[in-house]
Amino acid sequence: MKLGILVVYLVNENDEKLLDLHLNQIEKHTKVPYTIYGSVNRLYPTFKEKLKHHPHVKICDCHTTDLRSHEEHSFYLEKLLRIAIEDGMSHIAVLHVDSFPVRTGWAEELAGKLTDTCVMASIVRDEQFDKKPVTACMFFHRDFYLKYHPTFLLSHKELDSADYKKYQKKHKHIIESGVGFGFRIYSAGLSWHKMLRSNKNEGHYYFSSIYDDSIFHLGAAAHDDRGFPGNRDYIAIKKIIKIFRKLLPQSIKNIFRALIPDCIAYPEKTLHQTAFHNERMKLLNNPESYLIFLRTNEK
Repeated sequence: MKLGILVVYLVNENDEKLLDLHLNQIEKHTKVPYTIYGSVNRLYPTFKEKLKHHPHVKICDCHTTDLRSHEEHSFYLEKLLRIAIEDGMSHIAVLHVDSFPVRTGWAEELAGKLTDTCVMASIVRDEQFDKKPVTACMFFHRDFYLKYHPTFLLSHKELDSADYKKYQKKHKHIIESGVGFGFRIYSAGLSWHKMLRSNKNEGHYYFSSIYDDSIFHLGAAAHDDRGFPGNRDYIAIKKIIKIFRKLLPQSIKNIFRALIPDCIAYPEKTLHQTAFHNERMKLLNNPESYLIFLRTNEK
């Protein structure tokens, strides 16, 4: 196996410890030959230097895009994927800067899940509301990519197609990086191994998650908005807001929009900000101990 690990390195200035943990965990638990293919277009110069001198990291020259959010992330992943395939990598893993393996043998185990018809293993963030593959961990063989040419996002034409509407109805999901892989697998009549949350200690249902007792994902470390459109809190609150929108005239809605801050208009964002910072602090204060606690519920 020659493993190419794709990572878009978008890291906040105060997250050097998280970056180091990500790199160290990959190195500690990955025993097959591997190369990390990284894009660093908006990375702080000191972090670029760190990656530049890392023996397993290949910094890829990607044209800088003005896109943001999941569109930016997918743009760079497409570039990294093509470079890894051209380099002859037999297997591809996609990780985030805040996701990494917690158990040695993770790559061999995920490779063992792949068959002619089960073509990918990937995290499922929410079995009820977001059933698509998530790029915090995706794992597949090069042959799947070369035969079916999946993309991380879908074009407007694909999103408007009847086939996509059927997929969307059957498999609820948020449209972000990974949706194109899920749709291509569905369209081809194939399947994928769903990596489900396996925490022995619950923590928070979106942050500090362990999947298949193999991969950790802190969640939302690369962006400041922790709202997670489509999540449980968001959906519940959105239903209430929708009722008020129907009842209130536009003039009153405009006044509310101008006067009410996000923390009141979108309370789930505040809840998630607090949860994220709590989980991040516990992780970085003592990574080894906290990861064991999440996996086993033992301190």
